[in-house]
Parts: sequence; structure tokens; C-alpha cells
Amino acid sequence: MKRLPQLLIGLLVATVMLALSTGAVMAQEKAKAEKTIAAPVEQKEKAEKAKGQSTTKVLFENEKYRVVETRSKPGEKNEMKARQDRVIYSFNAGKSRLYYPEGKTEDVSFKAGEVRFRKADKTQSENTGKTENHNLVITTK
Repeated sequence: MKRLPQLLIGLLVATVMLALSTGAVMAQEKAKAEKTIAAPVEQKEKAEKAKGQSTTKVLFENEKYRVVETRSKPGEKNEMKARQDRVIYSFNAGKSRLYYPEGKTEDVSFKAGEVRFRKADKTQSENTGKTENHNLVITTK
């Protein structure tokens, strides 16, 4: 009878240890999965930076929305591509030149804290100011 409490304590300790180690393994697997998902985005960011292009960082994405932080130093461009309707918040003042596929250009100036809406289009932008452009771009899917 004296051994029963010791056996129960031993079983309780073993159960707790098993639960803790299972939780740690699950956390490690989750971290691996997150790194695997994030790796292509990080690789794209590094490749864009190497080419002198602006960088983008996805801050949030689900089935309805995508929120992206963009940064471009003076002279940097982003790629020519079709873009959705979007809301753009500017963290700082800046200037950009938009290039359209048919050759048209448009110069844009914006102020810190400004929020603007752009309809879907196909463009490329270049930072034509003297400071880094830092924006938050929100699109619906």
C-alpha cells in the first residue's frame, strides 16, 4: 500500500513530462511550418532589394484582405504589374512617378498621414523624391 502513492506520483510526473515534451515538439513543428511559409516572401524581398527595387512586406493576409508595407529609396522602382483597387496610407511625405504600359507617366506627391484610393490599374512606380517612401497598402481580394 505504501508503494501506491509513490506509483501514482510517478505516473503523474511522467504524464506531465509527456504533455510538456509534446507541447514543445508541436511548437517546434509550428515554427518550422511558419518559416517554410515565410521563406518565399523573404526570398522575394531579398531579390528585389538586390535589384534596386522597392521592398514589400506582407503584414496581414486572409481570404478577404491583404495589407502590405512598402518602402522605396530615392531612385528605386517596383515592378510593372496589374494592381487591385487599393487604399494607401503614407507614413511620410514623398514623390513618385507612375509609369503606365502605354508610355504615359504621372507624377504624384503625397503628405505624411495622407490616405488615398487608387483604382485597379497596371503601373510601375519610381521614388523621385529625396527621402524613402514608406506606405501601407490595403487591398481586397
